[in-house]
Amino acid sequence: MIIYGKEIREKIQQQLQEEAKNIKLTLVVVHIGDDQPSEAYIRGIRKFAHETGVEVDVYSLSAGTKQEQAERIIRELNNDPDVNGIMLQKPLPEHLDGNLLTNLIDYHKDVEGIHNYNLGKLISRQEGVKPATPKAVVRMLKHNDIPIEGRKVTIVGRSTILGNPLSVMMTSENGTVTLCHTRTLDLINETRNADILVAALGKMNFITPDMVKEGGVIIDAGINFDANGKMFGDVHEEARAKASIASAVPGGVGVITVAELFDNLFILNRQMKK
Repeated sequence: MIIYGKEIREKIQQQLQEEAKNIKLTLVVVHIGDDQPSEAYIRGIRKFAHETGVEVDVYSLSAGTKQEQAERIIRELNNDPDVNGIMLQKPLPEHLDGNLLTNLIDYHKDVEGIHNYNLGKLISRQEGVKPATPKAVVRMLKHNDIPIEGRKVTIVGRSTILGNPLSVMMTSENGTVTLCHTRTLDLINETRNADILVAALGKMNFITPDMVKEGGVIIDAGINFDANGKMFGDVHEEARAKASIASAVPGGVGVITVAELFDNLFILNRQMKK
């Protein structure tokens, strides 16, 4: 069975639309460079914002933008009282220090939930904003009544915005988590034993049929484009067919992720009022 994110997205959007009637919120996306998946993601953000009643401004900067220029822009946004949330679109050009820029963002405006302050709250299991894509993965599982507690969860990919925080969140849901990466020995054995396999590495069709458990659950959080601009996930179609439940790409985790980003914006606004 293939599962989709549209119904979940619409449910979140309806809740936020009601809240947006009473407040004015502005999200600013800082986009440096011309990465194709990033541009597709930003289009999705603009669409969701328009439908929800939130203002979105996109600062589009060239790939040659210098570190000090990017830092100056983030500081200006931090100090702007009309800006409620800031998002630094990844990936960044290689010459930029992404970790420094991320942690330069005021954590009260960190809609992605990846500032060290917010990640610290996540690890210590305190209330707050959580990274959007991991939130989308957990919500998709729960919405489809897929149990996490006691299940062997294998995550392939250890990025700070997806794999690492997701491992913490799955552990908090009482899953038994294995976090795999490029140095993992016998990766196929790890993925084959997973009750829930999450592909989160950003490599098209990386997960092949021999790597998955017959009848398991596969959540594909990858977004990749071929030379013709067609979107693919990290999981090969034949591998997806072996699962009892698998998420769609496109139309799966990605459409929920955008909604979770805005959910975080509203969470931040409520926190500021306390």
